[in-house]
Amino acid sequence: MNIIIKDVNFNADANLLEFTRKKAEKIFNLYDGIQGVEVNLKLESNKELENKTAEIRVIVPGNDLYASKTDKTFEGATDSSIMALRKQVERLKAK
Repeated sequence: MNIIIKDVNFNADANLLEFTRKKAEKIFNLYDGIQGVEVNLKLESNKELENKTAEIRVIVPGNDLYASKTDKTFEGATDSSIMALRKQVERLKAK
């Protein structure tokens, strides 16, 4: 399992990194062809309440899968991105 987590414009604490890692690990159970997962956690510099973004790229042979969601919390953004990626993996498996 190759999981890379990057924090952009802030320093993520250990709890957030562990939460994100556990969510990313679950993606590997969905499809055997997954080679890696890259997660970018970004703190947007706007004044809006929803300024935390999780961008997740799942590396598979052929075309990579990608989801980006913004929420009030990094956990919410990560969950939303993972849900979108689950749907993409299901469609990939159906081919």
